[in-house]
Amino acid sequence: MFSNGRARSGIIVLPCGAGKTLTGITAACTIKKSTLVVCTSQVSSEQWKREFLKWSMVNPQDVLIFTSQTVKRTENKRQYSFLYEYKTQEQFDSKSLVLICTYSMLSYSGTRTDTANEVMKFISNHDWGLMLLDEVQVVPAQKFSKITENVKAHCKLGLTATLVREDGKIDDLHFLIGPKLYEANWIDLQDRGYLARVQCIEVWCEMTSEFYKEYYKSSGNYRLKEALYFNNPNKFMACHYLVKLHEARGDKIMIFCDHIFALMEYAVRLGIPYICGDVGERER
Repeated sequence: MFSNGRARSGIIVLPCGAGKTLTGITAACTIKKSTLVVCTSQVSSEQWKREFLKWSMVNPQDVLIFTSQTVKRTENKRQYSFLYEYKTQEQFDSKSLVLICTYSMLSYSGTRTDTANEVMKFISNHDWGLMLLDEVQVVPAQKFSKITENVKAHCKLGLTATLVREDGKIDDLHFLIGPKLYEANWIDLQDRGYLARVQCIEVWCEMTSEFYKEYYKSSGNYRLKEALYFNNPNKFMACHYLVKLHEARGDKIMIFCDHIFALMEYAVRLGIPYICGDVGERER
């Protein structure tokens, strides 16, 4: 990222557990300018704040979270007092502020509270030293892609473990963020003892004839096609078999799914708990 003597915009790909958060914090500490961190959820924003306070010497009062939940909790309490401290860009540049927010908060197009509107004006009216984009593979989505246009930043750094998208828009990141600067090989990290040894097995599940017929007919309906391949009954039966196999062995099991409806269906039919955005923090 700093190979030519100045911060370059781009993307760093690191496997889960390899230290993406610490990499982003190191970049922010190297640039030493105000940083806007954009992540996917309230939980991840709180994690970013904890890690910034743990690994950097930034003033705790200068690390703020801007999400729908924090705005509700702090309405009219001047939590975002920084709005009144930085009257000019020069004042803003002189202090290292870390503002952590979510993609949905920045891209929301509905009616906002007065406080949220003021914070959004603040974000768009200032030039940020660094814009950190966690889980950067979500940025090409139509709802989120405008964030990179509306927020001015001297440097943009995207972080991800999975630089793939089902809709084929992953190449859009090249002009939205920048080129891939670095990608770590997880096998190399595993051999050096940084990551646990894993066995990866890919199981291909053909669609049932009924599902494939509907999939073939819905060529222009991406949402329907997505729902069909996520809820493919053959895929569920394969998952059910694997869960029962590993349960019998006493293994710990975690199932990931990108589709909320399919996630709930799997959880109900398998009789296991689930976590998604609607699940409260206490239950998580």
